[in-house]
Amino acid sequence: MPYGEPDFDDPNEIIGVELDGNPETTEEMAYVFAEEFTRLGFSKEKLMFIFKLPFYASAYKAYNELGEEKISTIIDECSAIWNRN
Repeated sequence: MPYGEPDFDDPNEIIGVELDGNPETTEEMAYVFAEEFTRLGFSKEKLMFIFKLPFYASAYKAYNELGEEKISTIIDECSAIWNRN
């Protein structure tokens, strides 16, 4: 298969899904982002920067809907679990 041409039988094809826009799913999404980037070794400051950056549309949406205080709390919770420094 040539590069750039989709193979419709590819079982590893990336498929995006849309979630309901309610506060519970937004909060869960924020936890997933915080956990993933914390596990990659991002500091709280760098992770908060990602949430504030419109380039990361879903994280930015969560930041705008939940607010800085809630996002900070979520990052702290994930850091307490995953930071082993």
